[in-house]
Amino acid sequence: MFFLRSLRQNFRSLEWIFLSAYLGMSLSASSYNLPLVLGLCGVLFLMSWVFPINRPRWQRLSYIVLGLLIIVWARSLDVDLGILQLIYFGKSYFLLGHRSAIVLVIITAIPTVFSEYLGNMSLVQQSTGVDPLGLNPNNPVRFVFFALAIYTAVSFFTIMLSEMIVTQQKNYQKIEELSGQVESLAATLERTRIAREIHDSLGHTLTDLDTQLAVAQTLRSHNPDQAFQAVDTAKFLAKQCIEDVSQALDRMRQSDFDLNQALIALLEQLLQTSTLQVQWKVKLPEMPIYQSYQIYCIVKEGLMNVQKHAQASQVNFFAYQTTTGIILELKDNGIGFDRTAFHPSFGLQGMIERVQLLGGQLDIETAHTQGTQIYITLPL
Repeated sequence: MFFLRSLRQNFRSLEWIFLSAYLGMSLSASSYNLPLVLGLCGVLFLMSWVFPINRPRWQRLSYIVLGLLIIVWARSLDVDLGILQLIYFGKSYFLLGHRSAIVLVIITAIPTVFSEYLGNMSLVQQSTGVDPLGLNPNNPVRFVFFALAIYTAVSFFTIMLSEMIVTQQKNYQKIEELSGQVESLAATLERTRIAREIHDSLGHTLTDLDTQLAVAQTLRSHNPDQAFQAVDTAKFLAKQCIEDVSQALDRMRQSDFDLNQALIALLEQLLQTSTLQVQWKVKLPEMPIYQSYQIYCIVKEGLMNVQKHAQASQVNFFAYQTTTGIILELKDNGIGFDRTAFHPSFGLQGMIERVQLLGGQLDIETAHTQGTQIYITLPL
């Protein structure tokens, strides 16, 4: 809408500038037929207020044809409004389209050249009989050739310029649409990221906290000691929630996040707080903070899944670099599961989404009582 309003104003401004300049020249020169010039410029001035882009096609076509007829007829009367004719060619592109504009240029060529010939005939005769280009009434073929060449070049330049403006505007519109889509996608990704962070840092701890509070609620009447013990555990878990949130924020803010140290600390913590036998080998290169943090969350989620679901006694984790990329291997000797009837939990789904964000691939090998092996390949 803004583009159309601006286009209408630009065309009107161009017409007013040209008509004002031509009227000024006519008033300062005695050779002009002033009443005729005033009449033609007045009609074209009134037409400049109209830009029927939202009208039916026949009205748009009638508007352009009428303007071109007035300009061509004026030229035969020695009133040169050629620049205004180019403005109407530009209007025809916006009002009628590319093909119709070219057709109008072709159809208008002969009457334009003929009116140009008539308009210049008297001027050539009043001079020495031959103008600098050799275009005189006695050599109409040469005159027509040069006039057609100039007319064709200038007219098609106008059409091409109009097409460039339309193409540029369409590109701007596409950019705005894509910007809106990017903003929407960014908001979606941010919501997904926040959901992952909540699940990774708080999900498991809050689940355990809820369990302990439920135990305390059940035992408070007939076993107060165990109930108080559950409350103490719940207090510890609540504190752990606060620490998890603080650590997650710290990790996101760190500019010197050491992925190798963070993974080793995570594995050592699992070794100390569970009955699992944990073996690892971690040797990863330096990577951007965003990629490092995503890998850390992937590994953390994988270890939590093992601890919560696998019923395993041993976990092996390997992280290393190859010529093709980063390799992460997480293996346990737990109960495994049936891949054919498998529906990923939120935790595993979060791992898959993080791997996809990094442009990698996650593969799972498992079967009942055969443990689970997760292989993750990430590009460098």
